Amino acid sequence: MGCYQHIGKYIGEIHRSSYMYFGKRFSKFGIGAGQYLFLLNLYENDGITQEELTKKVRLDKATTARAIKKLEDEGYVRRIKKESDKRAYRLELTEKAEQIKDDVYSIMNEWESEIRMCFTDEESQELMNLLNKLSKSSLINKEDIHE
Repeated sequence: MGCYQHIGKYIGEIHRSSYMYFGKRFSKFGIGAGQYLFLLNLYENDGITQEELTKKVRLDKATTARAIKKLEDEGYVRRIKKESDKRAYRLELTEKAEQIKDDVYSIMNEWESEIRMCFTDEESQELMNLLNKLSKSSLINKEDIHE
């Protein structure tokens, strides 16, 4: 059984490597590896509610709340109570967040370039297709694993 290989092992290794990379690269902005994903989603969906963001990132409410609190404390996000539902908050990016937007995307592109250097263009495209297929699978999209 010593030579058994499984996909999860490699996905885990890649995830841990990316976590360390992003943690190091984003530290100069006071952002940890746990917050950049939320910031990226807010760049694409500024003004969404915290609940909508939780669904987009496929993490639990507590994780989202902690990440948003950190981004808020660092001055990147404002939580604004919705008029229609006083329990819900809209998330709005600040000017400070807009000022680092190009840097954030640059860091993401650097990581992407590093990964793609391991593959030919065809392999890279095939990997994207396979990962996209896996991401959209019923296994990954089960509601009960994200609650």
